[in-house]
Amino acid sequence: MLLLGGGFAMAKGCEESGLSVWISNQLHPLENMPPTLAVLLITAVIAFFTEFASNTATIIIFLPVLAELAIRLRVHPLYLMIPGTVGCSYAFMLPVSTPPNSIAFASGHLLVKDMVRTGFLMNLMGVFLLNLAINTWAQTIFQLGTFPDWAHNHSTTVTKLSSALVNNSFKTL
Repeated sequence: MLLLGGGFAMAKGCEESGLSVWISNQLHPLENMPPTLAVLLITAVIAFFTEFASNTATIIIFLPVLAELAIRLRVHPLYLMIPGTVGCSYAFMLPVSTPPNSIAFASGHLLVKDMVRTGFLMNLMGVFLLNLAINTWAQTIFQLGTFPDWAHNHSTTVTKLSSALVNNSFKTL
């Protein structure tokens, strides 16, 4: 319960502090890459990020960012959001990643280095297989080759960062 509640608290903190907007701004270089490479990098970053944060918090932080990035890349938003969501479950390396990892580590039969070595290989295989799937059969199943009409409308009415989310902590009184 603590891991799940902590994940929700961390997600709310990222939203309130403007960290989600900052992360979105850091992903601008991905706009100049081919979408296939962008989705591979995004999946790898999220799979790494979820090793240190809860799955719930990770996906709450990244889904709005990925949706906006997809619109900028002119690809179907699900093309980035599906791998991001699935990649969020690739928390195999550390005991703190998920409750099952913590339980397995607490048994005393595993060392952290064993979990990291095996988990890294599992993450690597998962990221590559997920990218193979999203670029082959998922294209047909989810109709990812088309840019949806609602995204056209959204790209012309993108919301700006409201003044309520701007971090004014360094502003002088």
